[in-house]
Amino acid sequence: MGFEEDDEFLRFPDTNSLSVVCEIQSCLASARLKVLSQHALRGISKPSPSEEQEFLRKIQVSFDHVMLYEEVSLQQKACQVMPLHELKQKAQRKLQRNQESTNDKPYDLQDHLLLELLKWFKSRFFSWMDSPPCRHCQARTQASGTQVPTADDLRWGAQTVEAYRCTVCSLTTRFPRYNDPGKLLETRTGRCGEWANCFTLCCRAAGFEARYVLDWTDHVWTEVYSNSQKRWLHCDACENTCDKPLLYENGWGKKLTYIIAFSCEEVVDVTWRYSSKHGEVLTRRTQCRQEVLMDRLEKLNNTRQRNISSFRKEILKKRFSLELAEFLATKKAQDGEEQGRVSGSVAWRSSRGEMGAQGAANSISESKGHTFEPTEMEKTSKTLHVQYSPSSNIYRRVSNGNTELEDWESGVFTMSNINLKEEYDWKKVYLARGGPSEAAISWRFDVSNTGLVVEHIDIKLVSTTFESGRIVWTLCDGETCVLLQGDGQSARITEINGARVVTLKAVLSGGKGDVAWQHTQLFRMGINDMDSYPWDVKITLKNA
Repeated sequence: MGFEEDDEFLRFPDTNSLSVVCEIQSCLASARLKVLSQHALRGISKPSPSEEQEFLRKIQVSFDHVMLYEEVSLQQKACQVMPLHELKQKAQRKLQRNQESTNDKPYDLQDHLLLELLKWFKSRFFSWMDSPPCRHCQARTQASGTQVPTADDLRWGAQTVEAYRCTVCSLTTRFPRYNDPGKLLETRTGRCGEWANCFTLCCRAAGFEARYVLDWTDHVWTEVYSNSQKRWLHCDACENTCDKPLLYENGWGKKLTYIIAFSCEEVVDVTWRYSSKHGEVLTRRTQCRQEVLMDRLEKLNNTRQRNISSFRKEILKKRFSLELAEFLATKKAQDGEEQGRVSGSVAWRSSRGEMGAQGAANSISESKGHTFEPTEMEKTSKTLHVQYSPSSNIYRRVSNGNTELEDWESGVFTMSNINLKEEYDWKKVYLARGGPSEAAISWRFDVSNTGLVVEHIDIKLVSTTFESGRIVWTLCDGETCVLLQGDGQSARITEINGARVVTLKAVLSGGKGDVAWQHTQLFRMGINDMDSYPWDVKITLKNA
């Protein structure tokens, strides 16, 4: 057929003719139907007319909904809240570093911008809503049913309004499930439906070709087209995850059925991208006959593409051929595709059976990363001095000519359940927990290979707690641990004199209700306060 194998993907070279692939598309579709009718659905009754109509109605709703993302006024509104200039600068710097360090994959500026947009949306813009705090006393609430939507709720697409009763004052708090992406730019909270809805709009406003992806086993996400890789990338804003399509089947344990992707130009059954068990999936696709589904998608695509140019139609045709080859390719789980769900409370994820094998064993994932080691300049001066500011989100290496390391994660040794948060109303920024569960973060300093050891450490830390929130700071060398204060005062630590490896760690816990995560904050400071460093570590060294 002209495809070439490239790692786990099949690629179609630009120099090859597309005609052969196009000719066999209908044959492949017919073969799939034959497999369905003769094997997978043998002995299973056909869906009832009403069940099939409801299935097709759901497709029509999403088909119509995605056109909201093309409204100029909504895209302009999204651009006003996205720090695109900042994100593009970060993407440019990371692209440059990537090009200097590796020639492996053809990531371009847009690929890096997409990753920055995902990170910003997850850590700084949108928030997860398990249950809202009480509107009167901010205490924890419990679900108590639903309420009738008001005219204003319906104006913003909230067909459902959840009700929550306060566990302290018994007042009811409403949570409208808004379906208007413009409204979600204001509320900036919700569950996966709100996240995918708003993020897909942001992608379109940022200039990406994007699809809204609907999973019939109760999840939604986004796909973004990569021009450099010539394929659609899976993007889940809830999980800050990109290009891990087998995550739901392998990691969350979902029993997938139908997954349909919608854009302003096409509707595609993308189920096969997200499963390596096509035979099992086929046996569960009982809500609509395959021939009926394919016929409906073809008609919808003809309608949507009626007014686009023949040149654009050819591009879409070639893309679909490449996508079809990807669907048919053998798949195996990659790194990160065996992790359980991380968005939502542990109880909520557990009730949905989406914790995964790893998540059930350990609900907080921990990753290991950076270690600060002295440079030649620092060895000569016998000083290792690093500062961090969440406002600029940069580590400043004072002892190495003020060189910079971008992003809080890039300087962290281990972390679990930690995010960077911004309060736009109060104009504050800080590190906080990603949910009510306990969180931890650490930084490591290693002088083992220098012939030097620690003489003393001057350290300044700023941490803030509210209600019953608790933050415990420790500085350890493997044998001795020193408790530290997060009061913003500089302290000289001499107890670990002679150490070669030192770890600074903070453990965050406690707090009240569903906003408990907000009751433990690291390095809280003004968004525009670029000259302050609430994390400041200066290690003075001596000869061993």
